[in-house]
This record gives sequence, structure tokens and C-alpha cells, in this order.
Amino acid sequence: MRTVGILCLLSVLPALYAQTNPATQSNDTSYVSCGDKAATSRTVGSDIFVSPVGRRRAYVQVTANLAGEQSKPEGHSVVCVNNSRLFVSTKGTTFDLVFLQEASDTETGNSLRIVDWSADGHRLLIELAQWQYESPGLTRTPLIYLAELGTFQQPDLSRSFRREFGIECSLDVHVAGFTGDNRVVIETEPLSPEVEEVLSLPSCARKKSQWILNVADESIRPLPEGNKVVRNAKVELQSEK
Repeated sequence: MRTVGILCLLSVLPALYAQTNPATQSNDTSYVSCGDKAATSRTVGSDIFVSPVGRRRAYVQVTANLAGEQSKPEGHSVVCVNNSRLFVSTKGTTFDLVFLQEASDTETGNSLRIVDWSADGHRLLIELAQWQYESPGLTRTPLIYLAELGTFQQPDLSRSFRREFGIECSLDVHVAGFTGDNRVVIETEPLSPEVEEVLSLPSCARKKSQWILNVADESIRPLPEGNKVVRNAKVELQSEK
């Protein structure tokens, strides 16, 4: 099992925050929270993504734990803390926990979204999102599980943007999938003015774009004309697990 932190060290959640029977929903794991008016702990599980030849299966589970309330001048607010997990099964074996993303004091929210398996079934492409509750902005980054080795790659997109645009800047990222020849595609949009202010960084560009990400050297280049994202995985309903 491997745990990855971004920009900060991970902290272990106190046991008192855990709940034995949180409410469970399915299947969108891209953003899970405790809610606002009727806040409660909840767990959301994704559907199961099966590799093209059926050898491997994977799903994610995101838990938002209601940790309590905190007092502010304007009143009380809910304290919500997330944990996200990736489970993988190989050759019909039971599902094993292979990745855990815990909360930190500066990024209490996180989620995992499975995007797709590569055509050869060797790589699982995932989108990792992190945020701080009650603050604008959300950071998404690609996470790649190398199934043959049981290891992960996490390209640093801030370095990719700096190389491509020549300045310190950022963009709103979505992990799109694989091309037909197994290259990773990301989509980008300009940041909102509010997020630019919070990050103290300008948007790198002012239009929506698609890019080929070279994971080895963390470089990006525009998606060539005629190339498009393909879908490789078969998706099974969570109830079939």
C-alpha cells in the first residue's frame, strides 16, 4: 500500500473520527463531502473498472467523515475530513487495498476517480483531487498505477506548465484518458478569478485545451489533430462486486 501527499505531510486521522457504518452511496467519487444542511459521514464506492482482457479489476472508495463542528464569528461550521482508497484484484483474486490518500491539515478533502485502464491492462489511470473545505479551488492531478510492479507515478503538472508556458502559472485540470496508442491525455481550462487570487498564480492560458502528457519527463504538448481519447475498460456496476 502506498500513500501520496501533495505539498504537505499526511496526518493520521484520530480513531474517534471513524464510523463503523457510514451511509453509502454510489457511484460518482469525483467529489464526496459530508453535505451542508444535513451533514453526515458517508462513503461512496465507484463502479468496477475491468481491464480490456479481464485480468484486472479496480474500484475506489471515498469516505467523508463528519469530525464535528467548529465555532466561527459568523456561527458554527461542519468539520469534514476525507480518506480515499483504491482496491485492485488480479486474476480473480480478492480485492486488495493498494493506495490510501489521507487528509492533511491544509487539504482536508480528497477523492479518487478511476479514468481508464490502458489498452494492454498494465496501467490504471486515476484522477486525484484535493481541496480545503470552506476554501475556493480544487487541485486535480493524474495518478498512474503500474499494475505489474505495484507502484505509482504522479507527474508534477506545475512543472509541466512552467516548462510549456515559461512562467509560474496554473490551470484547472481534468484527467481525460488514453489515446489509441496509450498516451495520457489531460484537459485544461482557465482558473476562475477567485482561484487565481487564492493561489496567487495566473492562468497559463485563456482557453480550454487538450494535451498529451509524457509521464517520463513530465512534459506536455497539444493533442495532435485527429487524435482522440478512447475507452478501454469494461465497467461493471458496484452491486456486481
